[in-house]
Amino acid sequence: MAPHDYAKRKPKKQRKPAVSRWVMFVTLVVSTAFLATLLMLSQQPDDTKASTVVAEKTNPTEVVKLVPKNKGMAANKKGVSKQKDNFDFYTLLPDSEVTPTQVDAYISTPKDPKKKTNTLLQAGSFRKMTDANRLRARLVLLNMDNVVAEKTVSSSGSVWFRVRIGPFSNRSTLNKAEDILAQQGIESIRINKSAN
Repeated sequence: MAPHDYAKRKPKKQRKPAVSRWVMFVTLVVSTAFLATLLMLSQQPDDTKASTVVAEKTNPTEVVKLVPKNKGMAANKKGVSKQKDNFDFYTLLPDSEVTPTQVDAYISTPKDPKKKTNTLLQAGSFRKMTDANRLRARLVLLNMDNVVAEKTVSSSGSVWFRVRIGPFSNRSTLNKAEDILAQQGIESIRINKSAN
């Protein structure tokens, strides 16, 4: 292998990246647009001059005046006073009154939590009696009262084993049982005892 002479090697020319030219061009365009916008804004007419021109064109003798309730100020049919007075908000506001119409308040009729109910909670419905008994045992361990696993036959002839709790003596015990079932991840369905 022949040795290379690195001293005679020509150094490569470093190329300037083309991005720097684009950056300079974009910067020039943006700054030119900014300066043009500033120039246009500086040549806009002054708003204070325009408001004085509008004020001169209006008739200074016609002033709209609010009529206070207890001051018998004479106003013509259009509500425009011929007399030129200064509008004083702080003295006019206490003099004018607004009387709202009387509205009857909504009266809530809450349900009595001690009222008797005929409601059952269905905690599950299974095809096998063993599954229904497993859920029934779990609910008994949670201190649920009146837990029953019943066999029902649907109109199509299929057999279901439903786990039901209740009936509950009042709404508060019904709500408490629903909360316990929800904490255990068991979805329950309310069933009226008469619809059973």
